[in-house]
Amino acid sequence: MRMLESTFSLSHLLAFSNVMMSSVVTILAFSLMAYTFTYNFRNPVARRFALLLVCVLVTYASDVALERVMTVGSAERWLRFQWLGIALLPAASYNFALSVLQTTNYRIRRRRWVANIIGVLGVASAVDALLGAQLVNGIRFAPPISYLEAGPYFGLFAVYFAVVFLLALANINKARQRCLTENSRKRMTYLLLGFMAPGIGVFPYLIGLSRIVSTAHSNAAVFLLSLVGNMAVAALMVLMSYTVAYFGVYTPDRVVRYRLLRFFMRGPVVAICVILAVQTVPTIERLMGLPTDVVLFSIITGVIVVSQLFLSISKSLTDRLIYREDRNEVAWLRELDRRLLTTTDLRQFLENNLTALCELLRVPSGFVAGVIGQDLILEAVIGSEQTRQQVMAVPDWADTLNLALKWTEPLRPLSHAGFWIWPLLEPMADGDNRRILGVLGVKARTETPLLSLDEIDVLDRMLDRVTGVLADRKLQQGVFVTLRRIIPALEQAQQWRGIVPYTANESDTQPATALLDPSPIHSPEFESWVKDALSHYWGGPKLTRSPLTRLQIVAHALDQANDDPTKALRLVLGTAIERLKPDGKQNLSAPEWLLYNILAMRFIQGRKVREIADRLAMSESDLYRKQRVAIGQLARVLSEMEQDKRIDGNGVEKVTDVEKFASVEKGAGAEKILSSTPLNEVVK
Repeated sequence: MRMLESTFSLSHLLAFSNVMMSSVVTILAFSLMAYTFTYNFRNPVARRFALLLVCVLVTYASDVALERVMTVGSAERWLRFQWLGIALLPAASYNFALSVLQTTNYRIRRRRWVANIIGVLGVASAVDALLGAQLVNGIRFAPPISYLEAGPYFGLFAVYFAVVFLLALANINKARQRCLTENSRKRMTYLLLGFMAPGIGVFPYLIGLSRIVSTAHSNAAVFLLSLVGNMAVAALMVLMSYTVAYFGVYTPDRVVRYRLLRFFMRGPVVAICVILAVQTVPTIERLMGLPTDVVLFSIITGVIVVSQLFLSISKSLTDRLIYREDRNEVAWLRELDRRLLTTTDLRQFLENNLTALCELLRVPSGFVAGVIGQDLILEAVIGSEQTRQQVMAVPDWADTLNLALKWTEPLRPLSHAGFWIWPLLEPMADGDNRRILGVLGVKARTETPLLSLDEIDVLDRMLDRVTGVLADRKLQQGVFVTLRRIIPALEQAQQWRGIVPYTANESDTQPATALLDPSPIHSPEFESWVKDALSHYWGGPKLTRSPLTRLQIVAHALDQANDDPTKALRLVLGTAIERLKPDGKQNLSAPEWLLYNILAMRFIQGRKVREIADRLAMSESDLYRKQRVAIGQLARVLSEMEQDKRIDGNGVEKVTDVEKFASVEKGAGAEKILSSTPLNEVVK
């Protein structure tokens, strides 16, 4: 009797552990799928990996749900739903392996036909498992173990599952053999090992073992084997996702590692801890005599808060694990991020110093303005609302600034238009080399400037601080301009770093020049990128973050776009659209004008689909079809522009029509108060 009770307890303990492990795998599959969708879903390998994770998610989520099912009908519905993941997994696995092999520049034309056949068989198997009775038929409902009985064709499906999975493994192994570098071969080895996880965890072993699953002892053995298998699946899935995270990503390896680890710690690990903690609710409830909801809320809150604190505390350790020999350089980059003076930081600093100065001098208002080119830019103002208008209404600031350059008493202010003015001169400059960074002004308390010795002493230190901050800000602006110029080159360098030129032979699918020149025009996503950029033509994330900014013609157009990559891309798109424009006067009914009219009205003019369809006398569905053709033609034109040797030195054709596509972008944080009078002596 004691032996039976011991066996019974062991069986239930293993069943509980198995459900918990299935929950862990479900969380991992969902989290890794979300990560893939977010960061590198444009890559074919990542997309196929996401489909693979969907199959794993469906299978393991059904296992978790079956633990709470109470009726035969509900159990059968969940088991048939689970078979959707089981039946589609071979096709998803083979397509994933094929995408991995294709990254090694291997010809896969015949394998695509095999993939199509496998896909058809997978869909047919899923439909039959969901609605038919050939693969599975009948149910064995004996909680905690329930499964569908084998149908007449289950044996054939098992052979199909094994053969397809072995073919997929062979494709990944072939990709590994084609790797030429140690690093790429190591990652492909990780992928080969991790790829075993879906096949190990998803195949319905219980149907084949149904004859021996009949006693408590056999149930315990099944749960033990399942628990070990699920633990292996969880570990291999993490290993597999680590490798897939590098596909299609041109950021440095350290960034990918750090991003994946932080996501994994903040997402799946916290969720797993919450699930495990929730399972302790009945025990704590009995020990402490508290209501279930109080215990549940307390545990969830505690786990989430403690996990976030642990992540913050362990950040330095994480940096050591991720960055290793690059720790010092990364530390400098982060220090630069902390110390950069943003526009808001500058305004707050100037306002604080202006407030202190006005209180010292007992005046009601003041301002600081910086000199940029031939313009005087109002950076900070304190005082009444009329102060800004009073400063902007002064017409002859240029004469005062030119006089300030010759002023020999820097602490004695100039009196002008009701203000006391102090010039802010560039440090470490004298004589003809002096340049004015800006001016500091306060409302004049007397017509003739009179200052006490204490006021002069404080003013001296304050002017030094304000001048130093403006000089630092000017240096930072130069850094930003330099970054805008070199970022396209840095991105291209990252692309070159991420490319592995495999051995060229008769199996190669694209020329070696495409590998060594990873221009966006060589990407299969190029046309969709063009469409996305057009959809946000006048502004939006699909334009500002578009991969098309890596085009050489965009980099060459930066000079015409004030070093703004977004504006440069808009100029290039506008030029490409103009190339599609036929000669002569615009005609809404002529066939040769159709593509240009659609692009111009839809994206440049921003008209609604219904309005465009009415003006072009076509249905909306026909308009969408023609729009796809127009975008394809525009992509072709952009590709020609990128490769055209007859482009001038600036990289963009000198067409007068380009200018009308440029949008005027003004600074949001400062106002121009002097633009008409040239400051020839102020800015040399």
